[in-house]
Amino acid sequence: MDRENAERLQRAIEAMRNGRFVALLDRPEREGEADLLLAAEHATGERINEMITIARGLLTVAMEAARLAELNIPLLEPHNAGPNAPRFAAPVDYIHDTTTGVSAFDRAATLRALADPAARSEDFAQPGHVFPLAAMPGGLEEREGHTEGAVALAKLAGVRPVVAMCEIMAPDGTMARGEALRRWLEEYSIPDITVAEIKVGLPQQRQTD
Repeated sequence: MDRENAERLQRAIEAMRNGRFVALLDRPEREGEADLLLAAEHATGERINEMITIARGLLTVAMEAARLAELNIPLLEPHNAGPNAPRFAAPVDYIHDTTTGVSAFDRAATLRALADPAARSEDFAQPGHVFPLAAMPGGLEEREGHTEGAVALAKLAGVRPVVAMCEIMAPDGTMARGEALRRWLEEYSIPDITVAEIKVGLPQQRQTD
């Protein structure tokens, strides 16, 4: 990894570690899209409201399949899904100190609970309003998707590998790609990183830890 890419990765790591947003970009030949990320342990109602307002896409949460199994949250059986389809699990709501589960504040509570090692399966209602995505067990070596990239970045940042994600859409309702995505990143001054850069940086980061 060259110096410029290493610096980009370090900015993304620091942003995730400190509860700031990160934009995670896919390869143009794969989906060519970007997701806005926030470490779930740092989720607040205000941050989630901002996230869904500026990114506009579906709010999901990337996490490891082992954590979903601990919480008895089952994976959904895919049907007619494409090769890049993520592994959705049953949507959930945290049941303590929440109401309908759909407000930004209720969803933030659910996100924090999913990242809390003390939370148990009985703390969540199914179905709910937060959509978990399971990373592949082999991580980025097995699948170079936003889900795996988000989990890998969280691990590099030293936070729980549970990450809120929201697809970035352009104001006209299309997915933000190319020039539209560049303008979006400039408007909000959010650090960005690619899935490929995270994957390349993993061995180097392990050596320096």
